[in-house]
Amino acid sequence: MKKALLQACAVCVGASGAYAGGLDRSGQGVNLIFEEGSVVQFRLGYTNPDVSGTLGGVNSGNVAKDFFTPHLGYKTSLTEKLDFALIYDQPFGADVEYGSNYPLSQNPTSPFGGRTDVLRAEADTDTITALFRYKFDNGFSAIGGLRAQRLTGNVAVPAAAGYESDLDADIDFGYVVGVAWEKPEIAARVALTYNSKITHDLSQTESNNIVPPIPAGVFTADTDSEVVTPQSINLDFQTGVAPKTLLFGSVRWVDWPQSVYAPPVYTGITGSNLLDYDDATFTYTLGLGYQFSEEFSGAVTLGYETSTGSTVSDLGPTDGFWSVGVAGTYSIEKAKISGGIRYTDIGDATTNQGADFSGNSAWSVGLQLTYALN
Repeated sequence: MKKALLQACAVCVGASGAYAGGLDRSGQGVNLIFEEGSVVQFRLGYTNPDVSGTLGGVNSGNVAKDFFTPHLGYKTSLTEKLDFALIYDQPFGADVEYGSNYPLSQNPTSPFGGRTDVLRAEADTDTITALFRYKFDNGFSAIGGLRAQRLTGNVAVPAAAGYESDLDADIDFGYVVGVAWEKPEIAARVALTYNSKITHDLSQTESNNIVPPIPAGVFTADTDSEVVTPQSINLDFQTGVAPKTLLFGSVRWVDWPQSVYAPPVYTGITGSNLLDYDDATFTYTLGLGYQFSEEFSGAVTLGYETSTGSTVSDLGPTDGFWSVGVAGTYSIEKAKISGGIRYTDIGDATTNQGADFSGNSAWSVGLQLTYALN
């Protein structure tokens, strides 16, 4: 099976962006470690979501901002049996902002002074993974590595007395372990990887409006809390099913109930967590690739994430999805250039505050360049 066909399949899933789990963006894939020889790889996805709902008859407008999903990697063979890869990605993120007329953007303390804002949240993660793969003689291999992750964010909840939390950047560490099996003559591969949770001990500045009889103003406190980017399991598979034809897919499980953010000032005001989840998510992909010529290959893919049926946070008002994507790869000497586009139908959701979100969707595009160094 030609390498260009494998690239088309990879970009169809990875380069065209994601909207899994609301916050899950890169999918934490490790396919780079299976490249032959030494390569560098750059991938950039762009997603344009349209997510809106209503609360009390007031429309939220599109609350989800556009976002990019970058990926940069280097892979080399240290020996005949040992491979090494260094991967940068942004696995989790959020960029949500409501309009000023939305009920949850209304600050009940604003008549007493202080500040005004809108309901919004921004969160960014930057991750570097150092990954090793040891190949045995029977087609099996073991995968393992360390992951460093940087997390930062900012949240405003005007309805909670003009509350805002500004998170200091924090770096913490996790690990990746897995196994794989390959049969190159039929382009078959199965890989199972486990991504550990990463616990961030955050320092943040929390603030909210002060109301009479205390003189009006803004209360500010430097506090500490913990947040976890959740553990996950990825199962990836592929196999040749006919000449020049490849069947591929994946299953991803993410343990979202591990992710709880409960800053002390906010919980003191509201008696609840700022962010939490009731259910884990399963995300499925299935695709078919075809090699049209020595230079060009194409692929199509379908994606599905199960709906939990639980209420969700107003800062992540989605519940499941289905998607369809197409991609192609063109090979030029040592370079493989891939591009893809993906449409995602975002699942309807009811938020904790009773807002209804329905009829939402997202478009994603992606570009990937893989260059062989030897």
